[in-house]
Amino acid sequence: MFFDQERNGIRCSIILSFTDERIRIMWTKFWDMHSGGGLKEDPIQFIFIEAPADEAVVVFYNRFKHNPYRVTCSCCGEDYSVSCHETLLQASGFHRSCPMNKDGKYISQNRNKNSVGSLKKTPQGYQTAGEFRKRKDVLIIPKKDIKKEERHGVTPEQGYVWVD
Repeated sequence: MFFDQERNGIRCSIILSFTDERIRIMWTKFWDMHSGGGLKEDPIQFIFIEAPADEAVVVFYNRFKHNPYRVTCSCCGEDYSVSCHETLLQASGFHRSCPMNKDGKYISQNRNKNSVGSLKKTPQGYQTAGEFRKRKDVLIIPKKDIKKEERHGVTPEQGYVWVD
């Protein structure tokens, strides 16, 4: 299931399968959209923060000193695509070229088994979670590495601001 959530002014696209109403979003993914022609935190393209979206955006701002919803280029849109996921494995599944099951969840595969479905054809091919973590363009920030002061603050509007 896919839907957009807005909480405290923070927009977040959420991909979930609801098997339990008590599911709590624990990982927020920031995917650099190359707005303005390059990576904002070169060489990092994917930032995963173990926190719900509203808190993760504040942590992001406190770490990198820019709003992930900033628009660097008015024709390109927001600097980052922000999405929320139950687990880091689900948050990284698309980028690791994992196939999805019928419930819309990514399936990690054993390299020796091809019975789960065909692997996507991507430049790097299927990657295990361990291989993905080692990539130079991936930054994973688990909750244990988030300082208390990074969890609080105000994220200002920056860059181009859309006016309706």
